[in-house]
Parts: sequence; C-alpha cells; structure tokens
Amino acid sequence: MRGKPLSDMLGIELIDFDITRPCGPEEQAELRHLFCEHHFLLIRGQKLTDEDHDRFGKYFGPLSLPPKGADAGYVTNKEEQVVGRLGTGTDMLLWHADGAYGPHPGIGTSLWAKELTPGTTPTLFLNAVRALETLPPRLRARIGTLSAVHMRDTGIVRTAQPFRDSAQPQNVEAGLVRSYQHPIIYRPPHIDAQVLYVNELMTSHIAELPREEGEALLQELFNHLYADHNVYSHEWQLNDVIIWDNIALQHCRPKAVGSGQRHLRRLSLDGWNTEGGVMKWYATGMPRDLALMEGRDLAIA
Repeated sequence: MRGKPLSDMLGIELIDFDITRPCGPEEQAELRHLFCEHHFLLIRGQKLTDEDHDRFGKYFGPLSLPPKGADAGYVTNKEEQVVGRLGTGTDMLLWHADGAYGPHPGIGTSLWAKELTPGTTPTLFLNAVRALETLPPRLRARIGTLSAVHMRDTGIVRTAQPFRDSAQPQNVEAGLVRSYQHPIIYRPPHIDAQVLYVNELMTSHIAELPREEGEALLQELFNHLYADHNVYSHEWQLNDVIIWDNIALQHCRPKAVGSGQRHLRRLSLDGWNTEGGVMKWYATGMPRDLALMEGRDLAIA
C-alpha cells in the first residue's frame, strides 16, 4: 500500500487504495499501522457509498452510535433539515480534540466530503505528539506531573469561544456540563507515544496551579502547539475521505464557512481493533448508558 506524504508534520495520501473494495485482514492491519504512524490518512478522487465509508471506518474499530434516527453524523451548512446533524459547520471552530471533556477521548474520526463547493474553508490539523517531542526542556519538566481539567457545556453549540469553568453561568441545567481531568502529558491507549494534551476550546484550567499561574502556562503551551510550522491545512475536494487520530492530533476551522456548500459525513470510533480482538474505548463524552438512551454523540467536529 503506497502513501504520499501530505506534510512534514503529519498525514499521508493513500494513492493506490480502492475504498470501494473490501479489504482482507492483512490490508486492514496495514491501514491501522499507517494510521498509528502518520495519524492522518486521505483517500481522494473516488466515488463511494455510505456502505463503503462505514466499512472503511470499521477496519479501525467499532463505530460510535450515530445520532438518533440517522445513518451517521453530519457536519454541514446545508439549509434544509439534515438527520444526524452534529454541527452547522458554519462558525469558526477553535483548536480541540473531540471528547477531551470525558474519560475516553475519541480515538479516531472520519469525514467524507459528500457535497462540496470548490474552495470551501479548509480544516486545520496539528500533531500533538510532535509538539510534545519538540517542547523546550524547561516546559517539559514543568508539566511532567500536572493535569488539566477539560469541559464542555453540552447544552449549547459553541465553537468560537472557549469553555472555562470561571465563565460558566450559574443557572446551567444539571448534567449538561461535562468535565474530566487528564494528565497534560497523556498516553493514548493505541499508540506507543505521548501527547501534549491541552487545547484552546475545552481546556478550562490546570488543576494543580493557581488560576493566574495556570493560565499563563496554558498560553505558553498553546503558543507552542499552534505555531504555523506545526500545522497542516487540509484543502477539501469533493469525495475526500479522511480519518485521523483524534488524540494524537487536534483540529480546527480557522474561519466561518460562508455560503459555499460543505456537507461532511462523520464517523467516530468506539474502540480499536487489535490482533487480539477489539479494545473497548467508548468515545462519547458522557456515560455510556446515557449515550445509548439518547442515541447521540456529543463530540464536535
């Protein structure tokens, strides 16, 4: 299976892979290896179906529950009602990793550009493994034992303003605010690497530090993470299929989409396939029984 590098930071384009053809166990294992090595795979220029997209996603792990009554999730700016809409995909979207506010951040996410106007707003990605590896030794030593609290108010769709506990209104309905504390140096369950795990949308504060000191440290880490040299910009083409490591990478949308059509079918993984079987890793940001009851995935994409 041949791949063409997309950037120095992350990603390859699979140039001889037919997504419409079922893969055997060896090819599936190779796809997972490439995913773990490069964190981002692109298949371009092929006509596919929903079934092809689902089958491709299942090579990597079980798929998360789609929104109630839908075949999948959709990030879309189509004006008509779309069953499975997870986000309008119209506003600016700050840097984040889906599900950071829960105990199990999503391992992987796939988007398929089903309908697209040429020149639509790109999606940006950064490599948080590489960011940790290149972190100045002074900062690396300082964060070694620290953890960050991540949060999201699931009752609102807000992508251009960060979630911070200090800015939360007092009358928020119980259960809507989800939060979880993760080590800043985080080890994902599926790769032999560590990640710089803070992001500008969902990281509220550093648990062990006074707020002012913690905020200053977060800004230092953000300046390092979001430096231009660490960012890959994915310029969308019709029928692009991408799948990325949602823990190793962060993503953002740098500006509002505008009037051009941008209709993306979204799958997320609820586990990871290994040679020994499926590693269960429920990738919702809320308790599993609630996800099953409501039939929805609260991750932002």
